[in-house]
Amino acid sequence: MNISNNSNYVVNLESVTFSYRDKAPIINNITLKIPRKKVIAIMGGSGSGKTTLLKLISGQIKPLSGSIKVFDEDIVNQSNKGLLELRKKLGLLFQFGALFTDMNVYDNVAFNLRENTNLPESIIRKVVAMKLNAVGLFGTQNLMPNDLSGGMARRVALARATVLDPELMLYDEPFTGLDPISLNVIARLIKELNEFLNQTSILVTHDINSSFKIADYIYFLGNGKIVAEGSPQEIKNSENEFVKKFILGGIDDSYKYEYQSISEYHSYLSRTK
Repeated sequence: MNISNNSNYVVNLESVTFSYRDKAPIINNITLKIPRKKVIAIMGGSGSGKTTLLKLISGQIKPLSGSIKVFDEDIVNQSNKGLLELRKKLGLLFQFGALFTDMNVYDNVAFNLRENTNLPESIIRKVVAMKLNAVGLFGTQNLMPNDLSGGMARRVALARATVLDPELMLYDEPFTGLDPISLNVIARLIKELNEFLNQTSILVTHDINSSFKIADYIYFLGNGKIVAEGSPQEIKNSENEFVKKFILGGIDDSYKYEYQSISEYHSYLSRTK
């Protein structure tokens, strides 16, 4: 897929930079585009800025500089009301699922329908049943989250995230903590739902094998920058040393696996020597 020739973008980031307080930029002058109806993986090591990108795209945080458009709307200067309307077209699968622990499966999946629609409960019951059936969990409506395995909980969370048939799905580390079978089930469901619902999916992950199986295009982050991009095959063949060592599980000295410490802490350490 030649992403540069696709002008039909759901998400468009131009020269975006972000940092927390006075720290070094977590996102450093990044430009990327997300085309419609594709699964786009954003990969990289811990602390490389993957989840921060999702927060920027969903308007949870604002960049220090640059522009972000979602569905051709400027979300950097968007009002709170405008952001709420925009988010109705977004679905987010949180890391580890993040189900409401005091609600059963039915109420978890029904939550967004009750909050954002005026549908009668009779229709909500049918929609919930349909979504649970889509993830292979019809009949679990009365179970509580602590009755579910990790893979089941992630599938319920997926049903909840897609209950409004969002145009854009954001997945934050959907494979973390899953056994190989559950991991493959979730990966297959992400791909199938993306195709069946004509969605666009942004997949933040460090899981190489699953991402390469379902992604149409991959952005690879390192030290706040895009260090490589392309199809899964192009990433596999990348000559970038960090990418090659990441795929093989090696160590690259050019990748700083550390957090920028504050000057006061450095002063404390020097006084205690």
